[in-house]
Amino acid sequence: MTIALQNTIAASLGVQQLASAFSPAFSHLRILRDLIIPMPEGSVVRTAMIDAVLVCETGVYLFEIKAWRNAFVYRKKSEAAPPRWFLRLQGCSRAREVKDPAWQGGRKTTQLRSLLSDELRLQYFVLLPCEGVELEGVMPAAVITQQDLPYIARLVRNNGRTARTYPLLDAGAIDRTAQRLLDIQGSLSLDEHMQNCRERSEQISTRWNGAGAAAAAGIGLQ
Repeated sequence: MTIALQNTIAASLGVQQLASAFSPAFSHLRILRDLIIPMPEGSVVRTAMIDAVLVCETGVYLFEIKAWRNAFVYRKKSEAAPPRWFLRLQGCSRAREVKDPAWQGGRKTTQLRSLLSDELRLQYFVLLPCEGVELEGVMPAAVITQQDLPYIARLVRNNGRTARTYPLLDAGAIDRTAQRLLDIQGSLSLDEHMQNCRERSEQISTRWNGAGAAAAAGIGLQ
């Protein structure tokens, strides 16, 4: 039993679930997969990838899709530090720490907000589409499972239509918004984004190796 599927398989599964849940609620929608966006100058990685972007009548919804399965997902919170996220495989007592998916989704949303019109509703979710995932404790409302999707689709439809905080989008506006997202991506590619991530990993590895060598040299001089 594994704790995660391949990312590409999980992403495909998540996109299928999004289409199935949102199509009954909206007559016209667009789903973009693996959208690459530029990050602000000075960012640790020059680009970011959004697993799925759904554009519909009530706005733009970003989905960070995680491949976790057959696991309990929980957080440990402290006043002095950001929450730490963990996965524990069902039937096991040991847990594995993972990156905070809510923080990942939040920073991408903030950047995309700066590149889109203020008249667009923009919201993000962390989608856990695989089987056997259970959320433990109090989790952010943005973290959802497959079972939550039909409810989320109805919620964003009803809230968008009743609150009217943002203008509703007709079919033409939905298509123009999807094209605007593709224009933001421009010539950026998934290969380029992966290369940026590898470069960052290499920088971290070099830094750690250098620190280890310096520490070893210091020990030898004592």
